This record gives sequence, C-alpha cells and structure tokens, in this order.
Amino acid sequence: MTDKEIVDNYLRTLEINDKIEDLEDITKLIKAHLNNFSFSSLKVLLKEEISLELNSIYESLVKNRRGGYCFEHNKLMYEVLKTLGFNVKYYLARVVNNTDNIPPQTHRFTLLDFENEKYLIDVGIGFRTPSVPVKLGKDSSRSHLGIDYSVKHFEDGSFGMQLIEKGKAFLATRFDLNPCYEVDFEMANFYSYKHPQAVFVNNLVISLIHDDVIHSLVNDKYIKIYKDRTEEVAIQSSKQLAQIIKDDLKTNFTFEEIELLYNTYINKSA
Repeated sequence: MTDKEIVDNYLRTLEINDKIEDLEDITKLIKAHLNNFSFSSLKVLLKEEISLELNSIYESLVKNRRGGYCFEHNKLMYEVLKTLGFNVKYYLARVVNNTDNIPPQTHRFTLLDFENEKYLIDVGIGFRTPSVPVKLGKDSSRSHLGIDYSVKHFEDGSFGMQLIEKGKAFLATRFDLNPCYEVDFEMANFYSYKHPQAVFVNNLVISLIHDDVIHSLVNDKYIKIYKDRTEEVAIQSSKQLAQIIKDDLKTNFTFEEIELLYNTYINKSA
C-alpha cells in the first residue's frame, strides 16, 4: 500500500471522517489512537521481528491488533500527520522515569510545529502517555483523567516531558533536539527488542488509555487507574489473562501465546 492508502485505512479504522486541521482535531486523533491500539511488549517476548517499515507497522498495529511500542506507534502517528500536511519532525529521547539515570536513547517521539508554537506528540510511552499535544513552554497541557503534562527546559539546553502524578512532578523522558534519522531509530529499535538487558526483553508490559480509565499490566500486576482511585486485579489463570488482553486491552493474541506469557511472566512457578 502507498502511505496515503495506509493513512486513509487507519483513519477509517478509527472512524474519523472529518478533516484534521487544528490542535483540537489532532487531540481527537490521538485519543482515538490510544483508545484502540495498545502499548505492548508482547511481540518482543514472543520473539517476533519488529519491523519499522510503515506497511509492517500498519499490518501489526492497526489491522492485526498486536500492539506495539514507541517506534511503531510514534512512527505511524508521524507519518499520518505528515501525510495530512502538518509540519512534524522526529526525535529520540531517554526514558528516565523520574531518576537521574542516563539510559540509552531508545524512545521515539514527534514534534509538531503549528501556528508558531511547538508541541510534543507522543503516543508510545505506555500508561504515562499524554492524550493531548503537549506545548513546549511554561504552560501545562491538561490530558485524560485531569493529568497535567508539560515540557521542562533544563539549563544545559535539554528538555524533559513531565506529568503531575499523585500531586508530584514525575519526569518521564529527557531529550534534546539534535537531528535524528531513520537509521538512528533502526539501531535503537534493535536494542529495544534484542538486547538481553532491554526493558521489553525482560518484562510483560501492555496498556491502553481511555478518557476515564487507564488499563496497565506489568508482569503479574494489572491495575485500572481512574481519576479518584486505582483498582488492582489479581491474575489467577491464563484464561483470565487472555480475556483481559482481548476485552480490556483490545489486543489480539492466540491462547497458546498468552499461556506461554502467563507461565513465564506471571505464574513463574509453572
């Protein structure tokens, strides 16, 4: 398929028929994406090859509902916005998770230039993903569940995306705006799903974001995050896990695949 055919099919899948022309339209697009396509490491754990070709991403993420991580989600969103005529660029970031650690640059995101303002667009950072464009500057951007996101500018010239979590600032990523190229993403992606110490090689991670609830599963911990409470669900069987992945997380894997994941990452005594 051509890029335009992929974008048209993607929008049709999300039931978006109106033109996407401004920030409000982009926000609706982001929310629809996050409501439908899970963030997931399951393909990595099942030893699938993770291709960054746009056709492959479309087939896996949109058509087959197999989930994906930042290099898939954010490349697709970048290509959609670019095809629709928006001024976008791509960059790499470090996922620091509110620490002083210096992990490798293994996270892709998009920067939108719209009406002389810049906005960070990131649909691939797991359960902390913002569902709105986050404006660069001092102002915060209100997202789902009333969560505020902002982009902090550090003295060394670098930036960081932070959110307010339980009343405290949580720095999710750090980045600069040095030029990046597809070959950089290929290398970072290879590390992310092949390196023996990479996070996704060692952890079962899957999440889906709605306006009123975040579904997040990390190994044996499944939680539903609401604005005023958090519910934890004990996973006691592979059948239950399969139902959660299919119904709550809208992701498509065979029962045999899920049973393998359950026995490896949840019921470790099996």
